[in-house]
Amino acid sequence: MTHAILKPESLERIAYVYLRQSSPGQVRNNREGRLRQLAMTDRVAALGWVASKIVLLDGDTARSGSSQHGRDDFQTMLEAIVTGKVGLIAACELSRLVRDNQDWSHVVRLCRFENVLLADEHRLYDPADAQDRMVLGIQGAFNEFELSMITDRMQQSLRQKAQRGEQWDALPAGYVCRHPPVCEKHPDESVQRAVQKVLDDFRRFPSVQRLYAQLVKEAFQLPIVPPGSDWRDVQWITPSYCQILELVRNPIYAGIYARGRRKVVTMLDAEGHKHTKRRRVPREQWDVFLENHHVSYITFQEWERNVEKIATNANARVPLAQGAAGRGESLMAGLLRCRRCGHRLYASYSSRGVRYKCRGGSRQRHAKSTSCLAFAGTALEALLTEDILDVVSPAGVAAAELATQRLNQEREQRRQLLIDRLQVARDAEQRAAREYKQTDATYTAVRQALGGEWETALSRVAEAQLRLSEFDRCEPDVPTPAQRAQLTHLSDDLRRLWNDPRATGNLKKQLVRVLIQEIVADIDEERNEVLLLVHWSGGHHTTLRESRHRPRGKLPADDLKTVIDTLRKLMPDDSIAAALNRERISTGVGGTWTRQRVKRFRESAGIAAFSQKLKVSSGWLTQAEAATRLELSPMSVHRMVKHGILPAEQPHAGLPMIISASALDREEVQSAVKRLKSGCSRPLPDDPRQLALF
Repeated sequence: MTHAILKPESLERIAYVYLRQSSPGQVRNNREGRLRQLAMTDRVAALGWVASKIVLLDGDTARSGSSQHGRDDFQTMLEAIVTGKVGLIAACELSRLVRDNQDWSHVVRLCRFENVLLADEHRLYDPADAQDRMVLGIQGAFNEFELSMITDRMQQSLRQKAQRGEQWDALPAGYVCRHPPVCEKHPDESVQRAVQKVLDDFRRFPSVQRLYAQLVKEAFQLPIVPPGSDWRDVQWITPSYCQILELVRNPIYAGIYARGRRKVVTMLDAEGHKHTKRRRVPREQWDVFLENHHVSYITFQEWERNVEKIATNANARVPLAQGAAGRGESLMAGLLRCRRCGHRLYASYSSRGVRYKCRGGSRQRHAKSTSCLAFAGTALEALLTEDILDVVSPAGVAAAELATQRLNQEREQRRQLLIDRLQVARDAEQRAAREYKQTDATYTAVRQALGGEWETALSRVAEAQLRLSEFDRCEPDVPTPAQRAQLTHLSDDLRRLWNDPRATGNLKKQLVRVLIQEIVADIDEERNEVLLLVHWSGGHHTTLRESRHRPRGKLPADDLKTVIDTLRKLMPDDSIAAALNRERISTGVGGTWTRQRVKRFRESAGIAAFSQKLKVSSGWLTQAEAATRLELSPMSVHRMVKHGILPAEQPHAGLPMIISASALDREEVQSAVKRLKSGCSRPLPDDPRQLALF
């Protein structure tokens, strides 16, 4: 009966034998299942197909049959059906083809109209026959139902086990499960110290990115146990950013057993194919959350602080998040929120300082030019700085002493990690030497390979010893007795240190973010003032007010003469007038400047006019011209001037600066240029003796 539906034209076409196993585990462990599927080639040959017409499709092994997406051999088979090249599709179980009933119905429909037969271990089916088509339809519905039931049973068992805190998929670095289901710290203390270092260091870094950069600089290596390996087989690897991010926010390090941190979301693409993605969900939606489940590396409170810090830095995803401290000089960036619409204010920079603007109004009103409020922030930040210094000064000495203690602890911790790495390298060298010596001399090729491994292990020991020796030779980051004596006067010098050109803006912003939780901004229209409501971290609130528009200022005659005499070295009278008006420097009678007024003032004061020839011969350069010669951006030149590396003459704040061409050849300038071109954001070299205040 089976052979009765075979037609000669079917035997002339290709017969596909389709193989599939759902997971890599099935491929490794269920080899008999593969042999059973391969036996279908003999059944197809018994039906009458010659060997040259039988094609084996086994490229979709280790892939689930819940969808046709991602299965190349399945797509190849469908294309061959449509082109009329296929006479038979065989599988030991037709559920191997696809378990989604809609996709299965599509396959049966194509086979019906292209006269393609289907075969399993028991019988042959003709989709063109109504009874066979009914049986195939029942099989498709049952296959989908069976897969759903299997999945539900497995998930229910996993959930039941997870409710007891006993379900472990894979343990992160620093934990092992030697006696299931008990989770414990790795017995190797060097592994524990490495994990503890990352968690401890995150306390003093404002973001994971900064922490990761420091770990890369220290050539830090993270201990991991590869999945499926014995817990003793520890591998030391250079971690990626994502691994460090997951380490500092994983609740397991706080002794918490958590399940359901990510949910599987099923979506359809434009072609109707099913895709699944894992997305993080809030803690309230986690399936299991058990505190004090196992021995922890950090406290529950510290883990919450880590999660809050990471969420605060995620400015690209959270509209009202502060964001990580950036490179700009603005102290209030990320802290300002508009009182009118609730959106965050953004900072922009110019030669006149920082300016804040709310873009929430344009998003709400769908107008590009609409803004709730905008104001200059330089004067307001000066007021805020005074309040911050008043708050910080009494704690200056205690903070410096704490920094000294942390430097000592950090040095000891880093040295211990280097000792651990040396011990690991020595253990590996001893194992390689033992294997080489225990191998019979007659196995020449084997001994040669083992000898190469021994040499590699010896070189790693030498490298680890060299790193430890270099670390011990470095001068400790510990203050001398004279420096300790200066710490007692730190509170008096804190204002001077804050205003020092070498003080980085990033450190200042980190301090501001510790002290201040949020600043709400608004405009007092009646008094034409900017109003800031400062929410301090301790719960207090203060108010800052500053005039919205800066009044025009009058300079004394001698100062004005100096300003114009300096500017005429770079620009003609009309450009001088524009620069003075831009900085709101008025004439002697309080008016604005024009080319004629600058000329009259210059002639009455006996100041020569601008000369391009004199400018070139004297080597006077503008900031942009100096940047062109150094092949840097004008902002990089501005930073070098601000840090005192590149000397420049600036007659008044905000006005153009004059740079001498001869100053560009100075050794410290060229060194800073090389540093900036190498990718470093700071022109000053790092001083290993510099003490961190916090």
